[in-house]
Amino acid sequence: MKKTILLSAMAGLFLILITGCQNLLDSMIEQTIKSDYTSVDFTVNPGLAGTYTDTVEVVSFDIDSLLSAEGFDQGKVNSVKLKDASVEVIGEGNLDPFESFLITLEAPGKNAVTVAEVTSVPTGYTEIALTKKDIELSEYLNSAQYTIKVKSVLDHDLETQMNLQANVRYEINVGL
Repeated sequence: MKKTILLSAMAGLFLILITGCQNLLDSMIEQTIKSDYTSVDFTVNPGLAGTYTDTVEVVSFDIDSLLSAEGFDQGKVNSVKLKDASVEVIGEGNLDPFESFLITLEAPGKNAVTVAEVTSVPTGYTEIALTKKDIELSEYLNSAQYTIKVKSVLDHDLETQMNLQANVRYEINVGL
């Protein structure tokens, strides 16, 4: 009886140790790093409903510095995906005149890819989260520069200029 209890206890301890080691190994092998927000300030000038404005901004991105600060090198990137994206009013007003927003990325030698959008903007909001797309972006962010394009579509006539900001943040999955 004592032998059975002792063997059961040892088996349980062994199982706990293996599970703990596996969790430790997994955390050492793979980590997710969140980038800082990249912001694009843009102005939408007065216009009629249905018109749209494209805003283009070239962004310099140094993925090596971000990974280095976390103790990884660029060769260890497993994937890069959009963590979140939003559009907000800078100053007065709200997003009522807008029907939709779309954010795309472009990089040298790569086609434009839609990374986030919202097709219906509720009334009264001054900031809105966009629905992110589950797209691999490592080829875009491995470039020294990439382009963010924000497209806004008006639902109502816009009578005064509006200052807006689009914000995007990435999650970078790295491993040993």
